[in-house]
Amino acid sequence: MAYSRQPNVTIAGRGLTQNPAPNPVAPAGIIQVGYDSNIATTASLGIIQVGSGLSITPEGILSATGGGAPILNVKNTSVSYTAAADDCYIGALSNSITITFPTGILGKVYIVKNQASSGNITVTAIGGQKLDNSTSKTLGSEGMLIAVFDGTRWSLI
Repeated sequence: MAYSRQPNVTIAGRGLTQNPAPNPVAPAGIIQVGYDSNIATTASLGIIQVGSGLSITPEGILSATGGGAPILNVKNTSVSYTAAADDCYIGALSNSITITFPTGILGKVYIVKNQASSGNITVTAIGGQKLDNSTSKTLGSEGMLIAVFDGTRWSLI
């Protein structure tokens, strides 16, 4: 990352290197100053902002920091439902309904949970796509599955 700052106003913190190094003789005007960090050694750096709503902790874990937007798009339904492309978690609130996955997109993940207090729900896919090697899966009360589309089928995790 690089910032335009007046010379010697901002000094790099612990674990960061200022590029160019601070100069005791301040040149006139504003100079380009960059800060470099070895991400593999982030001890005591705190949180590094990597984008709107995302951060990397000192342990190197990428996490969402909020900002009002949902982290996962959640859809709860009491009726049979075909998943939307932007859905991620689908909660079935009543039994005897079917949750259908749309035509698969490589890498798309759905999480489906039977939140009904009793009974089964069915999970299936459009266009003859399989869930592992089956045309459908049955989830009992509080049962769940995670599926990722691998290019030819919905692989269950």
